[in-house]
Amino acid sequence: MKKGYIIEKMGAGYMDFIRLDEKTVKRLTAGGNKRVVCILNGSLTIHAAIMKTKEGIHYIMVSAANQKKLGVKAGNKIMATIEIDKSELQFHIPEEFAEVMDTDPAAKKVFDRLTDGNKRGLVALVNMVKSTDKRIERSLQIAEKLKRGITSPQMVMKKP
Repeated sequence: MKKGYIIEKMGAGYMDFIRLDEKTVKRLTAGGNKRVVCILNGSLTIHAAIMKTKEGIHYIMVSAANQKKLGVKAGNKIMATIEIDKSELQFHIPEEFAEVMDTDPAAKKVFDRLTDGNKRGLVALVNMVKSTDKRIERSLQIAEKLKRGITSPQMVMKKP
């Protein structure tokens, strides 16, 4: 269901967000779910989590990079279709990463034992780079670290 949202500011140093109404939250969080896929302005698809402030406000973050892609900023209205994310890991898995895991059974075995959050964190490291060559390089780096027992996304990127 497409609906209009205003991009709001959380405060200095925080990411901007769209606020979700109670009915939408109830529909999307049935069964404990909090991962969603959003189509913003009909052109940009993002995987996200429904977050909640201590005051009870439910929201989805909209990064500056995604706002730039859409040509919008805080205070602007965007149209969004938000649905429960049924994809594997509730996150876009780059082809390069999937291929490296498919060709390295030892790394895949370690990866498969990780929590979904750790898996998403590692995949996010690959999604951060734009070029195919760099995504392959980073995927290989992650595979090597996994085989050495380094499974935390923060530690994977640390220089030895």
